[in-house]
Amino acid sequence: MRWVKWILPAILAVNGAVMILVPAWWYPRVPGVIETGAFNDHFVRDIGAAFLACALAMGWALKDPVRGLGAAAASATFLCLHAVIHLIMPFCGTSVPWPLLARDFPGVFLPAILSVLIVRSCRRRAAKVEA
Repeated sequence: MRWVKWILPAILAVNGAVMILVPAWWYPRVPGVIETGAFNDHFVRDIGAAFLACALAMGWALKDPVRGLGAAAASATFLCLHAVIHLIMPFCGTSVPWPLLARDFPGVFLPAILSVLIVRSCRRRAAKVEA
């Protein structure tokens, strides 16, 4: 079951790569993205690079929890801050926020939660190695 921890980095890597390689294809296919404003090729690629960096950081920490822990913590920080933005923004508009939060749960909130769990797991593994 160790492979389960690799699902998040794999999804982040695929999403980031698609955002970088085919941003115009990615943009209308992710629920809620088109409601955020006009398509901006450069911006989508920038965010794709952030997701790809998160994937690499998480993968490094899963492979080497002692040396990769800081990178995974930075990755989790980005994913959690991204989730906070998605948590706050629905309450700033005129629409009912709950459907928006439910829509964003699998692609925004769940990755943030899983990233924190991966960091905690890597911290425990690193502590065992250093003990």
